Amino acid sequence: MKKQLSNPFSTGGGGERFEANIQAAFVTLMLSGGYAPCLPTWPIVKLKLQGAVDGYATDDLIVFVENPANNNERRRLLGQVKNSITITIKNKLFAEVIQAAWSDFNNPDVFTKGKDVIALITGPINTTDTDGVNGLLEHARHASDVADFITKVKRAKFCSNNVRNKLKAFREQLKAANEGSDVTEEELYQFLKHFHLLNYDLAKEKGIVLSLLQSHISQFNNDTSPHSIWCEILAEVQNFNQNAGTITLDTLPDDLVEYFKPKARDHIPEELTKENVEGDREAQPATDWGHHTAAQKLALAALIGSWNEGNEADIKVVTQIVGEDYSNWITNLRETLQIHDCPLSYKNGLWRFKDRLKSWQELGSRLFDGHLDTFKDTVLEVLQVDDPSFELPSEERYAAAIHGKVLPHSRNLREGLAETLALIGNRANSLTHCTQGKANTIAVLSVRELFKESDWIRWGSLNSILPILSEANPNEFLLAVENAINASSSPFDELFDQEDAGAFGGNYITGLLWALEGIAWEEAYLSRTTVVLAEIAAHDPGGNWANRPSNSLTDIFLPWKPHTLASVEKRQAALEIICREKPEVAWKLLESLLPNQHSTTFGTHKPSWRKTIPEDWKKGVTNSEYWEQSRFCAELIVEQADFDVVKLASLVGNYHHLPSPASTTLRGKLLSDHCLDLSEQDRMPLWDALCKLIARHRKFPKAGWSLGNDSLLPMEEIANQLAPKSPTLLNRRLFSDSRKQEKLFQKQKSAIEDILSEGGVSQVLKFASTVSKAGLVGEVMADLDQPEFDAALLPALLDKTNHKLWSLVTAYCRHRKLMGNWQWFDDINKTDWEPKQIALLLCTLPFEKNSWDRAARLLGENEGDYWNNTSVNTYQTEEDTEHALRKLLEFNRPSAAIEGFSIDLFKKKNINLELACTALLALAQIEDPTGKIDSYHITKIIKALQGNAATDQDKLFQIEWAYLPLLDWHSDGDGSPVTLENRLASDPNFFCELIQLTYRAKGEESKENPSPKQRNIATNAYRLLSTWKIVPSTQAGGEFNPNTFTQWLSQTEKIVQASGHYNVAMIQLGNVLVNAPEEPDGLWIHPVIAKAMNSKERSDLRDGYSTGIYNSRGVHTIDPEAKPERTLAKKYQQRADQVDNAGYQRLATTLRDVADSYNRDAERINSENDVPY
Repeated sequence: MKKQLSNPFSTGGGGERFEANIQAAFVTLMLSGGYAPCLPTWPIVKLKLQGAVDGYATDDLIVFVENPANNNERRRLLGQVKNSITITIKNKLFAEVIQAAWSDFNNPDVFTKGKDVIALITGPINTTDTDGVNGLLEHARHASDVADFITKVKRAKFCSNNVRNKLKAFREQLKAANEGSDVTEEELYQFLKHFHLLNYDLAKEKGIVLSLLQSHISQFNNDTSPHSIWCEILAEVQNFNQNAGTITLDTLPDDLVEYFKPKARDHIPEELTKENVEGDREAQPATDWGHHTAAQKLALAALIGSWNEGNEADIKVVTQIVGEDYSNWITNLRETLQIHDCPLSYKNGLWRFKDRLKSWQELGSRLFDGHLDTFKDTVLEVLQVDDPSFELPSEERYAAAIHGKVLPHSRNLREGLAETLALIGNRANSLTHCTQGKANTIAVLSVRELFKESDWIRWGSLNSILPILSEANPNEFLLAVENAINASSSPFDELFDQEDAGAFGGNYITGLLWALEGIAWEEAYLSRTTVVLAEIAAHDPGGNWANRPSNSLTDIFLPWKPHTLASVEKRQAALEIICREKPEVAWKLLESLLPNQHSTTFGTHKPSWRKTIPEDWKKGVTNSEYWEQSRFCAELIVEQADFDVVKLASLVGNYHHLPSPASTTLRGKLLSDHCLDLSEQDRMPLWDALCKLIARHRKFPKAGWSLGNDSLLPMEEIANQLAPKSPTLLNRRLFSDSRKQEKLFQKQKSAIEDILSEGGVSQVLKFASTVSKAGLVGEVMADLDQPEFDAALLPALLDKTNHKLWSLVTAYCRHRKLMGNWQWFDDINKTDWEPKQIALLLCTLPFEKNSWDRAARLLGENEGDYWNNTSVNTYQTEEDTEHALRKLLEFNRPSAAIEGFSIDLFKKKNINLELACTALLALAQIEDPTGKIDSYHITKIIKALQGNAATDQDKLFQIEWAYLPLLDWHSDGDGSPVTLENRLASDPNFFCELIQLTYRAKGEESKENPSPKQRNIATNAYRLLSTWKIVPSTQAGGEFNPNTFTQWLSQTEKIVQASGHYNVAMIQLGNVLVNAPEEPDGLWIHPVIAKAMNSKERSDLRDGYSTGIYNSRGVHTIDPEAKPERTLAKKYQQRADQVDNAGYQRLATTLRDVADSYNRDAERINSENDVPY
């Protein structure tokens, strides 16, 4: 399949600019020492642009990274850049991307599976595609195998219908890329694991990504503006693009590379540092806080740890612990802040200790049994409060604060109390005046009572502080976890179900996993903790988050870097226990521990308060320890496999990861009577796995992982002994991939001939139902050119419900028509056929006039059987398609008609405007019309209608209203609701109608249960008002008419005052007026608009205007020096002065308030980052 032309932005200047921006972004990362997404954090060493000349199909950008610590091991990212795209079954741009990606994925000369990645790099695309595709890809990357992946995608609670729709889109596009043949589930799974979707907003001049890139640049150079350097990089990229060049640090201009040299730093001489430090110490001796006059109050503060003075619930807790009025108690602590080495810090209402452990040791002697009893009661009272956000559906919890569903106490107080509990349990020696054993009792009972009969909400509410609580008493914590696992209804099952894969989704199991990882560092707890993790892993249904119990187990036992202080013997004993108690979990764990299966790790959680890890502890293991543990894991997994065919086949696939003697033991099992005596059908998985292993290693003999001939020969002998004799089984592998080389095709023909000899056509059909590429069987049968096949297959197999046989018969008919043209179809005797069968036969053939004419002639009144079932693809059709599009609309297939209109526009054909409007409005009657068809087609047609003055404006108004959510997504690209926005700017009645649909009148009570239709209308109205930017009385050409503005405003005020919507209407209008034009003579705002906003009665209009100013800034990064905030403050202060001088004093006051707000923001940002203001 050749690349097709894309939309105008992608193929014209816009697409080229976006592609160049993306390439420049990666050059910037290479120059600044940044890292490429989706690859290991290794330096970028080379960028190849327009890689087609080097054999890459995914050719826009190839990024090379190297590992300097491992002989410059190399990885690649193959990037295809598309500014705008939709991920659907029929999108042609997506088809082009998948075609190229599939070609590279199967080409070992340009792509190494398991190491390299393929990325589709886009501009901002709609949320449906972003969430659906990323959800799908994360499912693939976190599934244990293809079966696990397919099972979870099918189950509703693990992923959405959106994810399943995207899987269908990938599957169909891969089929097209695979020359019309289905890919296997394994091929699909492996491809998705290697595929990534990256969104960049580099099509915008002021996007977030560009801001971050220029921030990268600014770290290296203060003399030249980051924007200027970015422009230089962009120019260089465009030069390299012209010649399909390769960019390295050596091929870039020296002056450009010079910008990124690290800044030289001068350091104060060490002798000066010592002299000053000694002088400071003489001038300000260290304070003995244990005997300070405020020591008692500091000790009680140390019992609390941290609190927020602005939180009333926190103040109540502090008062309860200290036993006196807060305002009296805090006075002395505030005085201690003036002392240079005060152990407390206070900032923005937040109290905390600078060094908790040091202060605990200094002040612990001031605490007595009564203090600990009060603390226990208080910590239980605070931490037993369940998180109200769990009252909301999982998809709404990200907005819990908006709904008022937040914990009463601050996060700081909860963490502070949890840390104190950990200190009581581990640092009791500082509590010199407490009864012996008192501290341990407090820690044990607090943990026990906190988790007694705890449900999933309690575990979820404590998620973030579980690692701290576990350190208070690991034994009691493990007991609580074990009780929860063994409960008749384990809370962890429900906790896993709460995991949400959406953009703002949450995971409530991470804290538990970190807690158990921390405990596992201690040898005494290793076996017990890892068995608990295995139990939890058995409950884990899987999900999109990387924090999973199985991953924690792998990291803990990792042979080359174990995350435990336990000895080799103890680790081996723990693995054997897991094998006995949770064999299925153990199997996956042992697979992950085989050599070269996990070469990277982010480590595990380490305890903070327990004296677990010695200061002199060294990471890593010796070479002998590594191989001892690796051999043990290999031998154990072979033992665990027993004679399970599926597990033995899996081990065959991992044969090159099995060190001796495990590999020898595996070969012995494969040659055992147990395996050799299995039926041919039962031992097929073993033979198939052996064939794949041998073929792969024979194909890449020079690869570092490839087994040599001496290792492969014994496996070939085993394969020969296990090979089936039946041609049906023996030849199945020939039809399990998409390769169409002539040599393979001849083998396939020979195989079908053998099967025909064995059992005729019926045997071939049985065989086709067992292979993954049934279409290939149909192609071979057509190529054999035996007329009796027509009678055997037609019309009996014209049934779309059997997907395998429908794939076979479609391929067969398509190739028969190619070989015999339409004469083949006409010569078939269809006298006794049902109309539906004739229609389905036509559906297997090209969508063109020959098919349409025969449908009309042969089917008559049953013509609908054809139009209701046929696939629509007019790309290859040169005839006038209007007749076909009318037929599709006649038989209620507007989505198919819309795709046809889009293709006509792509071909630069004129479309029937009235018919296109009819199709769009018909589709709008279908629930969620944008989910039925590629949104690109819809926006393309709407844009064409908007650009043609002959379009019926009333119908265009209805169309824009119906597809407003879609146009909202494409407002920066292929479409915007210009008709609706112009109507708002010209018709005050329409504006008021939207206000009344969106907001309640003043004093009106909320409708309890609005219908879905009412909700949708209100949502549409709100969406349009929120995105509207055209100032009222702005003409189509952009000219502002001050006279009609006054009339528009006056009429609007009359309507909304009468309906009770005045306040909200003025606020909404104020948001739009931030786009007000300038005065022709120089004032930054037109005086008619300034005068309207300056009116004494229009304070709401000014409030809306200030809100619009804040909103117009959009999403932005925070500069620690707050330079943008100061610039904005200066800008609006100057504007305030100008309008004040022009006589608009109330508007000036509003602008000064805005300037003051930005100044306060600057002070806050400077304060949080310790930058002098």
